[in-house]
Parts: sequence; structure tokens; C-alpha cells
Amino acid sequence: MARRIMIVDDDPSFVSILTRRLVANGYMVLSAFSGEDLLTKLDGFHPDVILLDVMMPGMDGLQVAKRLEQGASTAAIPIVFCSALISTDYPQEFPANPRYHYLGKPFEPEVLLALLKRIDQAG
Repeated sequence: MARRIMIVDDDPSFVSILTRRLVANGYMVLSAFSGEDLLTKLDGFHPDVILLDVMMPGMDGLQVAKRLEQGASTAAIPIVFCSALISTDYPQEFPANPRYHYLGKPFEPEVLLALLKRIDQAG
């Protein structure tokens, strides 16, 4: 069961709210506030799923995903891109990959929890 979640977002209030909700639902959560921060924290925390903001200073979410694809231990981790840029018609620049999922901000926590359940069942 996907129980280890990494949240990567440069908005501390979003991370805090989402962390509280996920922990209340039995998830172990670690947060990172940039792509670079995520890459350093992955050594000690092996998430089942990464919730990844797209628009961040420095390395954006798409660049982070490309870096993760290159790692032997990270290439198979499902990623949920969470961004205000995402609508029901994803922009073409978002990659098509069976391990990638998309949620447009703002979203209801129940929508995320249902998506995490589907990822877990698929995986």
C-alpha cells in the first residue's frame, strides 16, 4: 500500500494543509520546498508516491521528473503533478507517462485520496 508520500511544493501553507490531511489518513509524509531539496532528501526517504508542484523557483517540476526518470531507484515512483496550470485539458508540454498523474490546484483532499488509492491498486 502506498503509504510514504513526498510533497514537493514551494508554498509552505499548501504543504502544511496537505500534510495534515494525509497524516490523518495514515500516510507518512516528508516535504521538500524545491526540486533540489527533493533530490537531497530522497537518499533517506523512499516515497511510494511524489506529489510534485510544476511551477517552482530553480528546477521546475518537469525538470525534476526528468531527473527522477534517470535514477535507478526513482524511475518507477509514481508522480502526481499538482499545479494551477493543469486543467481538464492538460497542456501539451505535460508528458504522457503511465506513472504520471495530474491534479489541478485547488483540489479537494478527497480527490487526492481517491487518486492515491487508484495508484496503489494499479501498482
